[in-house]
Amino acid sequence: MRAVAVLGLCGLGLLLTTSCSTNPDPTPPTKTVTVTPTAGASPGSTGSSAPPTTGPGRVFDAKAMNAAVAKILTGTYQLHDVGEVSCPDRQAVTDGSTFQCVVEIAGEPKRVPITVTGTGGDYRVDAPR
Repeated sequence: MRAVAVLGLCGLGLLLTTSCSTNPDPTPPTKTVTVTPTAGASPGSTGSSAPPTTGPGRVFDAKAMNAAVAKILTGTYQLHDVGEVSCPDRQAVTDGSTFQCVVEIAGEPKRVPITVTGTGGDYRVDAPR
């Protein structure tokens, strides 16, 4: 009988410790988005798919990122009235690099920090400021 009581208390202790967290903030979501190779042309123009001669080797697809950021803001952060998202075009896929997207939330422009988390196209989307 004593063994059952000890097991019961151990199980209860395990449940209590796993349900408590010392980190009240959720980890910002990470998303993978399509990346495309840069063209050999100057910024702002369209070029061939030839390997680049200068600049970053891989860049984020801004249209895909705009849609993904909007989805994270409405789904993960559960924000309402999310309007147009505008992420800068041709951001390099470089681990640790950062940039900001601009999003309209309830008619007000907000900045959304983006941090690249690897070289495979993953990045973290932080809450708008």
